[in-house]
Amino acid sequence: MNAPLAARAAFAAMATLASCAGANDGGRDVVPVSRDVVGGAATAQSPEGYDYVARRPLAIVGLAEGRGLDASVARAAVDHLADRLDACITEEARRGGPVEGAARVVAQIDATGAVAATQIRIDPGHGGAPSAVVCLVAPMKLLTFPPADHEGRGIAIEALWGRVEPSPPPR
Repeated sequence: MNAPLAARAAFAAMATLASCAGANDGGRDVVPVSRDVVGGAATAQSPEGYDYVARRPLAIVGLAEGRGLDASVARAAVDHLADRLDACITEEARRGGPVEGAARVVAQIDATGAVAATQIRIDPGHGGAPSAVVCLVAPMKLLTFPPADHEGRGIAIEALWGRVEPSPPPR
């Protein structure tokens, strides 16, 4: 690049920076005073951020949300799912099947207390899809909750099975 062209480019860059700096007329961004309000009763969360965590030898199930459910009912459902998942994975391991996996299941609960619909996300690694369907999703769909006269109830859980302890760091 020749010297006059380089000087013009440098001058243009300096002029642009100076005009941007001059554009600030001393004003500042203003955020109006606000107050955050959280509705409902506060629940103690686990260190992992779940409302409740059920740990078993080969399974961990965390309650991500129990919308419209009494806390004791949601916890009982999570305990039941953890028991079923642990027993099923134990049986799968005995048969030599895949025993590692992770999944998230969100279930809508209708007015009668039945699970009306589910959304499932299964970790694609380790061949855990068959065990997820048999050991977690099927028991979730069989859950029943107390009837209610309002819609919009649901439960969201995340589960990990097989190796439930974190891997040791590589050396």
